[in-house]
Amino acid sequence: MATNKLKEIREGLGLSQEGVARRTRSITTRTIKNAEDGKRVTNDTAVQILEAINIILAEADRPTITFEELGLTLY
Repeated sequence: MATNKLKEIREGLGLSQEGVARRTRSITTRTIKNAEDGKRVTNDTAVQILEAINIILAEADRPTITFEELGLTLY
């Protein structure tokens, strides 16, 4: 099972995978699912996901997270 927190954070914010994907520059819903499942993503993809999550967290008045806290698996 994946050790990243992407799915936990996303669900805690009441967002779908598509909702997160739409907040990025170029990531698909499938890529969000793969990242949640612990599959490897590129550094650019990880940065886009982190940026989107932090914007959403800030909008919800919740503390932002670091790259290490998100725990995605990189190539």
